[in-house]
Amino acid sequence: MSVLEKHNDLSLINKMPLFTNIQHFSLQDGPGIRTTVFVKGCPLRCPWCHNPETQSPKVEINYFIDKCIGCARCVEICPTGATHVEYHNEDAFIRFDRNKCSGCGRCVDVCLEGARERVGNNLTLDEVVREATADILFFIKSGGGVTISGGEPLFFPEFTIELAKKLKQEYIHVAVETSAFCQWHYFDELREFVDLFLVDIKTMDPGKYRDVIKCDSEVVFTNIKKLVDSSSAVRIRLPIVPGFNNTKKDYEAYVKYLSTFKTRIDVDILPFHSYGENKYQLLGRLDSYKYRGVNSMSNNDVIDLVKMLASAGLQPGLNITVGGVIGVGGS
Repeated sequence: MSVLEKHNDLSLINKMPLFTNIQHFSLQDGPGIRTTVFVKGCPLRCPWCHNPETQSPKVEINYFIDKCIGCARCVEICPTGATHVEYHNEDAFIRFDRNKCSGCGRCVDVCLEGARERVGNNLTLDEVVREATADILFFIKSGGGVTISGGEPLFFPEFTIELAKKLKQEYIHVAVETSAFCQWHYFDELREFVDLFLVDIKTMDPGKYRDVIKCDSEVVFTNIKKLVDSSSAVRIRLPIVPGFNNTKKDYEAYVKYLSTFKTRIDVDILPFHSYGENKYQLLGRLDSYKYRGVNSMSNNDVIDLVKMLASAGLQPGLNITVGGVIGVGGS
């Protein structure tokens, strides 16, 4: 009996995530050419998150205010009054109160200018598998496969286990990108169907994990150790963020930690980029984005970390990447 078959139909529906995207021809989410499945929902709150649309597990609405022509069709159809008209002197303005929005998407359906966009789509497990495996010939040629990402895939463990299982039945390389913040028994059940775990380490400071990321770092590092000890393939990803974890002290802590493993652990250094800023604006959360106006980091900004990891025995281009492009194999 499969993981999902252990639950009744209602429970299965409740445990299925929404999806923000199934991205084809991805080169930064594991080896080769890949398709990345982005689930919607994450228990963490990294303040620099470049995919804020994947944080909430609920449907959200992107609002492209520059496309709005003020026709008020959305006002007429909104059942909660979230979209309404405000008058200032003789001028009328369309306002969107997200606190009242139920995510029904009716405003999206009636908007003729594309000023509204639903974020979070319902798909069945079979639909996800069908879309994710559409590029199987490219996987074979390049040494690629499917990466389950988010959000946090282990926020929906039953779904993630079952999806990985179905992908392995198609002989597809499966990677899971995760924060490792979940109960170990889910990892233990998932390991059989996963070829590579891409694990983000936000910081080596337990206090920062607790106060900023909003999770217990002991859970994260215990799970990483168990994965490595169980001979699971693990690749560590280090998002480097200005003012959070980009000091020499931070780098030394990373190198010291990685040196504790008996087997070599490959590393992807991910310099901060500002590409997500517009997403916060579309979601109506730009004021809460703490990295508003902060410039993207360049590869040169993390060269000291690269050198320190190289001194510890890792080889740039082989065991270390900057930006996460692991490489495309095949002939």
